[in-house]
Amino acid sequence: MDKLKVLLIMLLTATSGLAVSMIILAMILAPMESPLSVLAGILASGFPSDLPFIIPLSSLLFLSTVLASMVGVIYFLVVPEMKNYVSGNGKEAVSIVLRTLKPEERKVVGVLDAHGGTYLQKFITKESGLSRLKTHRVVAALSERGIVHVEKSGNTNEVSLVDWFHDGMHH
Repeated sequence: MDKLKVLLIMLLTATSGLAVSMIILAMILAPMESPLSVLAGILASGFPSDLPFIIPLSSLLFLSTVLASMVGVIYFLVVPEMKNYVSGNGKEAVSIVLRTLKPEERKVVGVLDAHGGTYLQKFITKESGLSRLKTHRVVAALSERGIVHVEKSGNTNEVSLVDWFHDGMHH
């Protein structure tokens, strides 16, 4: 949360900095008019053409700073949340993943789970009732998604559930 406070303070100072500099600019440009009416004029019709180029430039810089800090705030708020979501709550992450699995993938995960998380692919084929090719494809798909880890073992593969997934199934 501290990072967030720092970012918000930065945003506020940047905003107030801009507001103050706009008012000062307005006073310099049109000492006769009230700063607010000059600001309103700028907002309504854009910058007067006789303005030095630096002023629109500085407000552009400011806008990009605000955007950058907004992105920063979102990043700091959302990313840790997502990390907690995956690591802190293994069970939930696992149930989400399980819901996205196809029936055959679920079968393979089930067989692996029944054997403590690690099993030879040829036995998975036998127990899941899938063909060798189908088991191979399912294992490859699970491996691509980072749910299982595959290691060659003689004429077959040793397939094991990734730790966080296996742990999450048993909490």
